[in-house]
Amino acid sequence: MPHSFSLSLAAVDMLLEHDKLGRAPFPFQVPHIGTTHTQRAQVREAVFRDLESRGLMRAGRLDADVGLALRTFVSSPVAITAAAQLDDGKRLFARVVSDGQFAAVVKQDENLLVFAEARPTGLVPAIVDLLPLTPAAAGQSVTIAKSAPVKSRGRHAADGGYDPFAGVAPPRSQSSSQVRYVERIFEKPKLRIGQFTAFVRGQNGKASDLSPTAWFDTDDGRYFMTVRDSDDGQTWITYAPADNARIAQHLHSQLEGYL
Repeated sequence: MPHSFSLSLAAVDMLLEHDKLGRAPFPFQVPHIGTTHTQRAQVREAVFRDLESRGLMRAGRLDADVGLALRTFVSSPVAITAAAQLDDGKRLFARVVSDGQFAAVVKQDENLLVFAEARPTGLVPAIVDLLPLTPAAAGQSVTIAKSAPVKSRGRHAADGGYDPFAGVAPPRSQSSSQVRYVERIFEKPKLRIGQFTAFVRGQNGKASDLSPTAWFDTDDGRYFMTVRDSDDGQTWITYAPADNARIAQHLHSQLEGYL
């Protein structure tokens, strides 16, 4: 396969239908182009002409390596997604996938999906390194139980209302220092914010998502949030300073045994 190639959203729509691969996976939204068979046939013809001119299709057949990338994109046994709001309102939507032998990172660039080959052993850094190199904030990690929302002053969510800390608070039994630490995190304006989610496919063939990893940047540095459920059903949330390396370490631990 070429080291990298791009497909328009219209091309992805047509190729997924042509190869009977289903719908584009999370976090991408690929519109269904055309409302009639005639309209879709016209779009498909234009898409195939473009692919032929770029060497991605020959005599109506998709290049074998490009086809492999597309199939892995849709149905890989392991995947990690990234969704984020970065500087100046820019949004990041990406997905890294691997079947154990082949891997690719797919990133949205306006009306295009850009596919780039990756190392199957480098799945985690391939997607984590899409984030800015923000240093970790100062301080210690704190783990609290999930309960009713905290009422904090000066809380800021990113534009669009995305807030990984929404609905999270320490119960009354937690120490005052833990409560105050979390309140201070809530009070910091968020400069950049996002989430990673790892997906694995079980023996039944169905994909399931692991606990998301939320992160956000402030003037003081980066924090991230992880979630785990205990045997008694209580959900515990950890807030901690983190840079790219720390986030990658956590994702590696989640996917241990799958990579």
